[in-house]
Amino acid sequence: MKNTRAQRVLTLGLSIALAGTVAACGSSDSGTSDEGSGSTASGPAGWRPNDSRPENEIHVLVLGDAAASAEKAAADRFNKTSDVKVVIDTGATAGAEYNTTVRTQIGTPNAPDIFMSWGAAGIAPLLKAKALLPLDDFIKEDPKLKSMFVPSVFDEEVVDGKSYGIPMRGVAPEFMYYNKKVLDKAGLKPATTWDELMSQVQTLKGQNVIPIGLAGADKWPQQIWFQYVYAREIGNDQVAKGLAGDASVWESDGSKKALADIRSLIDAGAFGQNFASVSYGGDGSAALLRSGKSAYELMGSWHYATVGDAKDLGWTTFPTISGGAGQEGEIVGNLSNYYNVSADTRYPDTVRDFLKELYSPDFQKAELALGNLPPTTDAAQFVNSSKKLDASTKDHLTFVSGLVNDAPTFQLSWDQTVPASQQVASQDAAADFFNGAIDADGFIKKMVQITSSK
Repeated sequence: MKNTRAQRVLTLGLSIALAGTVAACGSSDSGTSDEGSGSTASGPAGWRPNDSRPENEIHVLVLGDAAASAEKAAADRFNKTSDVKVVIDTGATAGAEYNTTVRTQIGTPNAPDIFMSWGAAGIAPLLKAKALLPLDDFIKEDPKLKSMFVPSVFDEEVVDGKSYGIPMRGVAPEFMYYNKKVLDKAGLKPATTWDELMSQVQTLKGQNVIPIGLAGADKWPQQIWFQYVYAREIGNDQVAKGLAGDASVWESDGSKKALADIRSLIDAGAFGQNFASVSYGGDGSAALLRSGKSAYELMGSWHYATVGDAKDLGWTTFPTISGGAGQEGEIVGNLSNYYNVSADTRYPDTVRDFLKELYSPDFQKAELALGNLPPTTDAAQFVNSSKKLDASTKDHLTFVSGLVNDAPTFQLSWDQTVPASQQVASQDAAADFFNGAIDADGFIKKMVQITSSK
């Protein structure tokens, strides 16, 4: 599978048929730094300790979603034996808001020691400001911090030969979730083609159900629709060129056809009348799907944990579009989340050791229980060997594994591919098109501007 932005092959090796167990991350007692001394002479490369940070604490800023439970449990385990304690701080549920918090706090005593990112484009401003700690010294002390992860996932945050991120949580492709009970009541099967989806909209509206739930208040969920329809109409390779600044991609006939497809779905009432006021956080769109008020929702694999009650939850691939130039099975989403470390952390040895804890067997099992597939080289064995995973969770993980392994290309989410300064603008363009504030020509103009920005 290829990440088209980076033109790399991503072989996860996640066939759910292998035996074995994931090796625990090794721990290292070889501390090379005099933590909190204010001296960089014996610390890891790039370390500039800030002694005004809290004493005997490191802070980890996590997304405020259901998956945060795994990080909180990891901190509890770690704190049983560590003199320097890990404090989990809960941030926003939306990536753009979360990133704003990080960039606002970085370099201050209130900044997190460890925080999340989604790829190289997002951390570029922090690298320019020399605000991130290179992790290569950590990896020398514990090679498993690199070797236990799928190489092409790990390499996403290797910049100029230096490692800045450790993959965490799970590989996160996006696909269609649906409520089984709602579709059964309407006499429908999950749509496999665009034409089927369009025809089902009227049937579901007749059942007084929102055909497709959408957390429009957060904007990024709308962008997923562009990512997939463009993948079907022009293919991920062309999308990658457009995101890299090729204006002709956005101006092409295929681009205009994709926008016409999306507009036809919106105008048919597929998303209801109030999608712009529905949020993703606070159990917004997930509650609609769980309760049967909506039939479908296009979302990433993390949605399994967000919905929570999987009794009536189903999932399927994004529909094909007849006549589209995309390859069969192309997918979109996020390769992984990554943990980054502030260059001025007061306690680098504690940070290093906590990173090991996050990828212990206990942490991976917690991620699997949430429906997340860790980006490790042997995650499948955990799925096979686990006796605690229920049938639904195993089916979900198997589906995610197959989706990723069978995909000819995997396009990183658009807002994680464009320059970090344009992340919000790319989301705004999607939201403005959905809301009717701009037409197809307006969207094309915006995307040309966004992707030509440096």
